[in-house]
Amino acid sequence: MIQVYICKLPEEKNTATLEKLLSNISKEKQERIKKFAQINDVYRTVIGELLLHFILYKQLGLRLKQIDVDKNLYGKPFLCQYPSFHYNISHSGEWVVCATDNKKIGVDVEKIQPFDLQIAKGSFTKEEYCDLLNVERERNSAFYEMWTLKESYVKAQGRGLSIPLDSFNVKIHNSDYIKLTDMFTGKIITDFICKQYRINNWYKLSVCANEDNIKKFEKLPILVSFNNMCSDLKICL
Repeated sequence: MIQVYICKLPEEKNTATLEKLLSNISKEKQERIKKFAQINDVYRTVIGELLLHFILYKQLGLRLKQIDVDKNLYGKPFLCQYPSFHYNISHSGEWVVCATDNKKIGVDVEKIQPFDLQIAKGSFTKEEYCDLLNVERERNSAFYEMWTLKESYVKAQGRGLSIPLDSFNVKIHNSDYIKLTDMFTGKIITDFICKQYRINNWYKLSVCANEDNIKKFEKLPILVSFNNMCSDLKICL
């Protein structure tokens, strides 16, 4: 089954707690993360790593330090010893999410905020852009609904920016029926399916997986509290 784990950042953020969290990830990642200027960026990235720790422990009985994480040619991470375990992490605002499956998977979460319409015009297909202009509901929400779906598909493919966002079209019928079409062939994409999950009114969350049946998705995301995650990972705060 495709599972989506979501974790909210703690309300209180301080450097003392952050140092304790950082000590539980690799030295290499610690050095990279410490270069971030904003403490929220550091927290989001660290919690993404710890959420993966938590999932690996729950699903496979492993700690992240017991396995090797490598990256494909486009920079997408994968677990060398467990080729049937696929995951993808995303974070925005106060939320960190991780989706898992036994096949390729991508996830994207975004906080809804004002956007430049020119970004949509340059990244979306003509049909998607027209749909955005004609929405009868709040346009910012509609934009991030479409954006997260497109990002989740690209991330599931694992080929990064080599896949232009306007090379495929997304048509949203409902959260469980989202049609993808290849713009070069005009054919419907059937080997990847998308689903949207609701966190709250201020975020959009989309998942795309290399599956052919929407029933492979769990109906609801799995909420992991920050404190419970740290407790299970034996991190003393």
